[in-house]
Amino acid sequence: MKKINSLLSIALLTMLLAACGTTEGIEKADQPDTETKSAEQTEAAGSTTKPEQELEGTITKSESQNYSITVINGFELTGEEPNKDILFNTKNDAQSMRIETFDASEVDLNEITNNLVETLKASNENEKLVEITDENQLPINDSLKETKGFQIDTPEGKVSGFTFERDGLIVKLTIFDTEDNPAFEQFVKMAETIK
Repeated sequence: MKKINSLLSIALLTMLLAACGTTEGIEKADQPDTETKSAEQTEAAGSTTKPEQELEGTITKSESQNYSITVINGFELTGEEPNKDILFNTKNDAQSMRIETFDASEVDLNEITNNLVETLKASNENEKLVEITDENQLPINDSLKETKGFQIDTPEGKVSGFTFERDGLIVKLTIFDTEDNPAFEQFVKMAETIK
């Protein structure tokens, strides 16, 4: 009799434990996962990235460097000198973007950024260099890391510069723009496609 009672007790306990586990699983499935939801909301609120969007243009591979870029209509990519390319506006070649790339395992991003800052300062010693913090003026998407941007006024127009890392490639960009019909926005959109 004791054996039967023990077996019944074990069976009853097993059923109760199984029922508790099942109920708990159902409650979790029915309730929204607040941890995941709040993490997603926090990420969306504090996010500094924007999803990569398709840009209409021609994907063009650099002849001297290890990258490709989507070039929109009205612009052309050409080699300037070894390891430097120029992307320019075919209607106004005073508007251009110098592109330099480096292997992230061989150089330090901070050094490249400091070099960019010194280059921009040298373009007009009478003006103050300003850091670009407006996300709409920075090349930003999910694939780009540690994007930094700077800008300085010159008599010819604004000169802007960016550095970022993407897939083991460090990119340094210098944009020369004009006050009349600036092309800054187009250059930033094309910069986001460098890979």
